[in-house]
Amino acid sequence: MIEFSTKLRIFIIPLACSILIGWIDPASDKNEEGVQLYNEEKYDEAIGKFTDAQLYLPESDSLDFNIANTHYKEGKFPEAEKSFENILNTKDTTLKAKTTYNMGNTLYKQGKFNEALNSYKQAIELTENKNAIKSDELKGIREDAKYNYEFVQKKIEEMKKEQQERQEQEKQDKQKKQEEQEKQKQEQQQQQQSEKDDTKQQEQQKQQEKQDKRDKKEESKPEKKSSPEKKMKESPPQPYEKKEMTKEEAERILDALKQAERAARDVHEKEDKSAQFNIEKNW
Repeated sequence: MIEFSTKLRIFIIPLACSILIGWIDPASDKNEEGVQLYNEEKYDEAIGKFTDAQLYLPESDSLDFNIANTHYKEGKFPEAEKSFENILNTKDTTLKAKTTYNMGNTLYKQGKFNEALNSYKQAIELTENKNAIKSDELKGIREDAKYNYEFVQKKIEEMKKEQQERQEQEKQDKQKKQEEQEKQKQEQQQQQQSEKDDTKQQEQQKQQEKQDKRDKKEESKPEKKSSPEKKMKESPPQPYEKKEMTKEEAERILDALKQAERAARDVHEKEDKSAQFNIEKNW
């Protein structure tokens, strides 16, 4: 596809020279000088000549048009836009169509795509007006305006698509960033927990090592004999538990006591009898 810039055209309308009372019209003279300087790309000097010509023809739409075109060539698009606005009310249909078309170019250069689209549309309508004089020049303006209209329309659609894709990409990037942050957060938490576990394990290991050293030290000490008192202290006597006596046990004990009593009585009786026979007489 041909680049859009190749379709931008700037129209310069040189003023016709007229002979008035045997001498050249100063406005025409200044305008011709300005056009010559414009063609030589000496735009600052050309603006000066067109401005000088306006001193003689202050209401000349053609001079305003040339000044606006020169501003455009200089890249002074806001100034060109303002100058073109001064010509939009001209009654010259051809000049108005050219001005509207060039206004579209100026707006496009400033990134005002929707406004440029409207200007190209107006230029097309002006060239298709039934009252307009049909000419090759207007036909060329109409073709260029249609091309630029379609190009800018497509450009706007592409920009909208790019914007949507950019927004979608930004959304994905944001989501991805959040996921990465969440992942980093989880990794940090896991690392912190791991460090805590390691620290706890090290403390337990140190305590175990200390306990092992104490146990080893205790084992290396000589064994001391324990005294009865110490043993008693270590193993205190268990309290006597009173046991309930059964009836049979009580009867056996009672029988044993009776037998013991009878045996004792029998022994005592035998001793008494023996004593009677052993009495010594003192007479």
